Amino acid sequence: MSGEFQRRGDLAENIIRGIIWTLVGQGWVLVITFLATPFIVHRLTVSIYGVYALTSVIIGYLALLKLGLDTASIKYMSQYVAKGEDDKVASAFWSCIFIYLIIGLIGIAIINISTPFLVKRIFKISQELQDIAVFTLRVGSLGFLFLLISGVVSGAIQAKSRFDVLNRIDIFLCTLQVLAIVALLKFGFSLREIVVSNLVIQALGIAVYWVNANKLMPFLSVPSWDAKILVKLFRFGGFVTISGIVGPVLGNTEKIFLASLRSVQSLTYYSIPYFIMDRLSLVRSSFSTVLFPTFSYFQNSDEEKAGEDIHYRSTLYLLFAYLFFVLFFCFFGRPFLAAWAGEDFAQHSSGILNILIIAGLINATAAPSAILLQGMDKPNIPAIFHLIEAVLYVPAAYLLIYWWGGIGAACAWFLRVLLDAALLHKASCDLLKTSLVSWYRKIFYRGALPFILCGAAFWWLRSLNLRFLSPLNIGGMLSVFILYAFLVWRWGFDGTARTRVIDFLRNINI
Repeated sequence: MSGEFQRRGDLAENIIRGIIWTLVGQGWVLVITFLATPFIVHRLTVSIYGVYALTSVIIGYLALLKLGLDTASIKYMSQYVAKGEDDKVASAFWSCIFIYLIIGLIGIAIINISTPFLVKRIFKISQELQDIAVFTLRVGSLGFLFLLISGVVSGAIQAKSRFDVLNRIDIFLCTLQVLAIVALLKFGFSLREIVVSNLVIQALGIAVYWVNANKLMPFLSVPSWDAKILVKLFRFGGFVTISGIVGPVLGNTEKIFLASLRSVQSLTYYSIPYFIMDRLSLVRSSFSTVLFPTFSYFQNSDEEKAGEDIHYRSTLYLLFAYLFFVLFFCFFGRPFLAAWAGEDFAQHSSGILNILIIAGLINATAAPSAILLQGMDKPNIPAIFHLIEAVLYVPAAYLLIYWWGGIGAACAWFLRVLLDAALLHKASCDLLKTSLVSWYRKIFYRGALPFILCGAAFWWLRSLNLRFLSPLNIGGMLSVFILYAFLVWRWGFDGTARTRVIDFLRNINI
């Protein structure tokens, strides 16, 4: 009994440590990109930045070729590490690398062949920007191959639960990339040089990940191949693949429609608030990264209550992590955009930001449910949901964007994530044999008071009509944050949660 208690204690410590390290890493990414993005947009101009954003969207669409193998490799590498089966860890690692080398080359060929047609026929790109768009897409296509390989190599570090190592590397690479872009623009260079520098840093990232993965698991230095393990990777990744295929459609369709039905300028005005929402989603991904092996741990165990408790608490804590930012942007989104990106973006993007930031909160609360279903070997359920959503979302997004442009795109995304969250919450509660109504009631009970009181405080502060960056207004916002933190600590967290946090801070060396 004491051994099992110790194992569960170690598991709790690993979860907290992993989330803290991931939040630190992603938080740094959030800060440095927030600071640099206005400078980058204005130096590149709105039109050229739209081309830059479009390149990321198109490469993102090729994520359907990942086939879910990266997720499957992390799952099986984690399991084999726990069992001490080094040969199987290496086989899972190298099998995925070999397949991704082939897939990456196919992706590069697809982008290079289709680029002229996309630039000249599909997207509304002005004549003077078409050459740079062709260059950006073709050279940037190499980034797809680098993205696949780095995902597997960094996944080996994740399989060892060394989130400290992983996030130190991510902080270094993100900082280097942002500084390189800013320096290039400062010295008069433009998008072509930025794309090349991004590729160089991606290649450097693979090397750094590899050195650290090899230190943790020296046996990875010898390539190996195992057809049986590859079959297992494909089997698990089968339904994850469906989500992988549909995912880019659900995540990028509105951007494609904006660029084709409206203009690349419209895409930029949408991309900036989407960027803000997406940066906050890094909090969600921090939880998801750590929760995936955790839910796998409880699969087929008798500790159903432990899995149920982690599911409830992770959803609640994600709600708390997002709620303050949602309230802030709903009340002060327009002056924030004016101060951060300029009055032009405040005029065109503030309404989009209000819709997307609420959608981001809803999407975040669905993450633990999706990870629970995958960790419990039910990847088919999210996959089926994504297929249903895609059938409904694509025509809805087209019509809403045709009618209302960027606001329509935001509304389409909001409705899609609302449906997704409702379906995932219901499925996860059914799997855990928990009442959905009771589960919602528990979350509402803990979250309502911080939401109501802090919302009222922000409303009162805005009614004073203070200058956004005035010391009095900044002091008021800090006071609201302190109030929010106090309410979450005293009301949102129960006694067990407060005790665990205090004990962890006292005893754990992060």
